[in-house]
Amino acid sequence: MALVNRGPRGTPGHQDLRTPQNAAWLAGFRCSKRKVFIQTPTFNARPVVDAAIDACKRGVKVVLYVGLGFNDKGESIPFQGGTNEEVTVRMYERLRACKKEQYLKVFWYVGKDQSRPLNAAIKQRNCHVKLAIFDDAVGMCGNGNQDTQSWYHSQETNVLIDSQTICADWIQVLAHNQNTHLYGLVDPKDGRWRNDRGQTVEDLDQLALAAKEKKAREDGTAAAA
Repeated sequence: MALVNRGPRGTPGHQDLRTPQNAAWLAGFRCSKRKVFIQTPTFNARPVVDAAIDACKRGVKVVLYVGLGFNDKGESIPFQGGTNEEVTVRMYERLRACKKEQYLKVFWYVGKDQSRPLNAAIKQRNCHVKLAIFDDAVGMCGNGNQDTQSWYHSQETNVLIDSQTICADWIQVLAHNQNTHLYGLVDPKDGRWRNDRGQTVEDLDQLALAAKEKKAREDGTAAAA
């Protein structure tokens, strides 16, 4: 077990990779031979995006659990890396160009009591777990997000462990407390989520809103009568 942290007040810009936290993440990607698993609210730091693409090109399965719409306003600021949706689309485009898209599996977070992703902007089902597991044996858990802020600027504290047993326990707990693995997988053809009827999250949100407005009208009519 080791602490792999990131101190505050990094050098200006996006060049400060010489921290235990960042070195551990990048080493995990480079050394993985079979699988990388990451759950994080946001995934847009340039080094980790490139590391994931490189791993897929080597034939390593990369599984990402991220939040649909999580902090979109902040991540859309110039130089922050973009929203999770934007990054996912770009990653699949890069991998399709070399016919390696099958190695990337992106899932939108789905709450335990849900059967589809909800946009984080709704503020009903969000997840702030930060976990990385490499080849089911080496795990890293703590404060560090896979976003530009955590990679280059924020002070973070993380624990790195070398234990297949603990990694298996972590995955089991995640599966028990969320339905991401059951309902969250996006379509590698365009990086968008669809249900078995071909409906996107946006389609379902619009239907839900229309149903809510219809009910409000009916309740208002009934009250007036």
